[in-house]
Amino acid sequence: MTQGPANSIGLARTLIPLSIAVVGVGWKLLSSGTTSQSTITKKDPQSEQSEPGDFPPAPEALRIPGTLPPIHRHHTYWFDDGSVIVRASSDLRDTQAGNMYFKIHKSLLHRHSNFARLAVLESEHSRSIPMMTIPPELGVQVQDFISLLGHLYHDTPLSPEAPFQHVAAILRVSSPNQLDLPSVHSLAKSCFEAMFPSGPYAFVHGNHLEEALSLAVSYNITSIQKGLYYSLVMTTDFEPDMGVSQSENPVASSTLGDEGVSVDLSARHILSPADIERCRKLMAEIVEFFVPVVFTAPATPHMVCTDIFADKWMQLVIQSAIEDGSLYKPLEMLEQLKQIDWEAEGLCPTCVQEKRGEWTEQQEGLWEMMDGWLGLSTEE
Repeated sequence: MTQGPANSIGLARTLIPLSIAVVGVGWKLLSSGTTSQSTITKKDPQSEQSEPGDFPPAPEALRIPGTLPPIHRHHTYWFDDGSVIVRASSDLRDTQAGNMYFKIHKSLLHRHSNFARLAVLESEHSRSIPMMTIPPELGVQVQDFISLLGHLYHDTPLSPEAPFQHVAAILRVSSPNQLDLPSVHSLAKSCFEAMFPSGPYAFVHGNHLEEALSLAVSYNITSIQKGLYYSLVMTTDFEPDMGVSQSENPVASSTLGDEGVSVDLSARHILSPADIERCRKLMAEIVEFFVPVVFTAPATPHMVCTDIFADKWMQLVIQSAIEDGSLYKPLEMLEQLKQIDWEAEGLCPTCVQEKRGEWTEQQEGLWEMMDGWLGLSTEE
């Protein structure tokens, strides 16, 4: 009995360090598990754990049912020496999609963006770096903002050779009604114009015609609008009743962009009712103007040359136009007429030169008439 207290004391001395060790190991495991998580899910708006400044390094989001939207930290544009955190909605159509956070250099953004210079920065005691929120009502797509940062940090600079979606994204996000970067917006407009050449002589446009026209109208880029309307109408599978050209690859209503960010594309590929009506009118006017030109062999000052045109016109012009679909492509068809070796067919050089001059004038005249048919103003 006299040894009981001593044994108890000894046992206590043994258990206490052991308990401390167990707690220490548990805390170490908990800390390790916390730092290895990709993204912290907000549980309490006042919790320090929900602050972007305390984000763990990985960008992948963790979402627990019944909690607030997840937090995403961008894996590229999160700099250790960044001086401002920018918060943008990951998906403007889904408030539960959470936000994307960027830690960038405030001076770079302020140098270019009128919006950033005037924005009120949020600052809290638990976060040493101020935060700027991009209001959802501005309509800024987070993927567009990522493209802007790609330009500002020289990862993907603006140029006419850059991908169309990159130039289009920066054109939108730099506009006065979004983040308002005047010099960047001006450069984006120049690159955008260079991507879509115009007439009056034959030219070629690639894809993205509907979205390009929508942007050209929205931002008053009049220099390329006529060419875009022409290209839309000249697309062989253009369907005016549907108001959409099937020449481009169809896209889903949304697609996943950088880091799983939802990018809404559906609205960018549908023509407005006004544009549909313009295309219909342009198609009708072109047919009325150009079909007689194709189906009528031209006359010349020399009867012999006129007879040669009459003999060769069906084979070299009409049949070719029907076979290759250029019957309703006047600029291209007139260019083809100029390229035919009429001297080799027996026409005299004087008549050939005269006709080629007339076909050039018809290209220029058609291009000028299109302003009236489309109801466009050529002044910026």
